[in-house]
Amino acid sequence: MEIIEEVGRRRLEIELEHPGRAYSEIRDLLENRLSFDEVYEEKYFHDVEEGRIRTEIIMIEGFDKFTIEEIEMHLSIEEEEGVMEMQLKSKMVTSYPTEKNYQQSLWYYAYRSLFDKFIYGETRGGYEEDFEEDLDKIVELVRDNLEESYRG
Repeated sequence: MEIIEEVGRRRLEIELEHPGRAYSEIRDLLENRLSFDEVYEEKYFHDVEEGRIRTEIIMIEGFDKFTIEEIEMHLSIEEEEGVMEMQLKSKMVTSYPTEKNYQQSLWYYAYRSLFDKFIYGETRGGYEEDFEEDLDKIVELVRDNLEESYRG
């Protein structure tokens, strides 16, 4: 049983200081300077003739044994024009175990639904602020490292 809730979105378009290094800077930022449990690339397209890079990067951070934060980053870098568009979407994914036969029954599903609504839901709600902070931190670091005229 899985519950997915979208927590926040950010969209950013910036003028790049060094367009050729933008992609590698972002990868370095996500993999080495931020503390996500897992960072992987879902899709990557590099059109050399057009000077365009499009990619989707997924970042995952565990919060407890049931809940993870999943951030999707969609990037479009126009190297010739020196412009990058970034879209972030943060999701809270709560997964309850379903390996055993009783965990696939209607009664267990009803129990988990009530558990989530009345007990664990408040805990999950407390994570939303942390998710928003993560989105803001990513936007701030990207702007600070890549934007031409930004002095945060």
